[in-house]
Amino acid sequence: MTAAHRSIWKLPALSGALLVLAYYGGVLVPSLLLFLPLLLWLDLNEDASRLRRLWAGFVFGGVAFAGAAHFHYAMLSQSWLAAPLYLGVVLAYGLKVALSVALLGWLRARSGWSYALLLPMTWLSVEWLQSWGDLKMTLDHVGQTLAPYPFLVQFADLVGTYGVGLFVLLFNGLLYESLYGFYALTRRRAAVALVLLVAAVLAYDGWAWQRTARELAAAPAVRAAFVQPNVPLELKHAEGTEQQQWNTLQRLTREAVGRGAELVVWPETARPDPFFHHLDYPQTYRMDDVQLLARSLGVSLLVGADYYPYRPDEPIATYNAAFVAHPDGTLDPAWGGKVYLVPFTEKTPFEGLLGPLLEGRGGEWRWVSGGFRPAPENALLPASGTQVGVLVCFEEFFPDLARMLKRRGAGLQAVITNDAWFGRSPFQTYMVDTARLRAIENRVAFVRAANTGHSAFIDPLGRVHGRTGLFVEASGVMDLPVIERLTVYDRIGDAVAWLCVALLLASLPVIVAKT
Repeated sequence: MTAAHRSIWKLPALSGALLVLAYYGGVLVPSLLLFLPLLLWLDLNEDASRLRRLWAGFVFGGVAFAGAAHFHYAMLSQSWLAAPLYLGVVLAYGLKVALSVALLGWLRARSGWSYALLLPMTWLSVEWLQSWGDLKMTLDHVGQTLAPYPFLVQFADLVGTYGVGLFVLLFNGLLYESLYGFYALTRRRAAVALVLLVAAVLAYDGWAWQRTARELAAAPAVRAAFVQPNVPLELKHAEGTEQQQWNTLQRLTREAVGRGAELVVWPETARPDPFFHHLDYPQTYRMDDVQLLARSLGVSLLVGADYYPYRPDEPIATYNAAFVAHPDGTLDPAWGGKVYLVPFTEKTPFEGLLGPLLEGRGGEWRWVSGGFRPAPENALLPASGTQVGVLVCFEEFFPDLARMLKRRGAGLQAVITNDAWFGRSPFQTYMVDTARLRAIENRVAFVRAANTGHSAFIDPLGRVHGRTGLFVEASGVMDLPVIERLTVYDRIGDAVAWLCVALLLASLPVIVAKT
């Protein structure tokens, strides 16, 4: 074995670089090859200590997320705290990958089982665990790397994001075994299994594409619009700019209505003024400016706003909320908002421990002290003859939220967001692609309204329409189909993840007994 093969840097780092390309490279090949260098290192270093495997895994994860989280550079214009946040993200994800790799290497060394089994069993189990708790996060799930290729992932309506991740991991595991398997028979069987896997997926993809295309042609439609006001972060909360922001929103909304829009979606917290609602006085549940605009244009407005329902002598709750004003000028009593809050920037995780340290601090520390409350789960907003499910900002990364909204009856879904934080980084495109996977999983159309872009429409096949540029004013209008049927994924949820967890738990005592 050469020194290069013994090194914990070269092969694991190569896998990390391939993962960055899988996230942002715009080509399919890295997703299908990204684990091969790492698996080769594990086999060549079968006798490595647990610590050495951990270090190799940390190199893999560190390289991957040092590249994937590069968008934090854009946040430096708002606060120096973006730098330690970036380092914290790289460290946290590097440790997660290190634990996954150490477990994978230990299972392989002790059992000799195929990576086609071990890789999904370990990787997806850790991804699933990562979706729980105060620091829950799903934006890095490996299934997301195939979101830019909608034809290939039509089978997501059966198995969801974890099922797409299973395909990526199975492909990598079977390709590795077909190239580097211990025996010739093992290599032949792996190659045959790989061909059958790809053939089965492509056959279903072709059938599902044709079926859904026929549904789209026959489905009723809502003529929806997005508004992209392009309000810079430094202007958004500056005093005295409210009228300027309102004028832009009003002008773009009128443009959209002029093109026939019956539902116009504004971005996250687009309304310049916060919405204060005295809970003991129902008449204060009103946004006169929004309601007047909706009535004058005869259109439904879905508006993001900071919402402060309160009672005297009680702490004021703050919500990142969404409301609908109807064409007759009434404000619908149903409201939704952000359910999953961003750790630190919107809520303080492990509040009992960190709350006394972070909450109530002034200056730039407000950036990491939270302050929002989760909105009611699964809220649907009635508009234009259908029910609209709303995902706010990074909630588009959570497949369970979009699925729950569809199960409750959402005919359309909207992503309202302010992505100015991420600059001109490839992460902006990655977020749009994420919504493509949500559209396929639930066979639902999306309108994505982003303050500074990218705004777009996404149909139930995962195709993107009318995507805007970044940091420009824009509006878009499109007829969006309403498909009411539930998909298999809507019905069974993340069964693939549960299966992988069950297999891991069942395998551990067997492998321990063998050793």
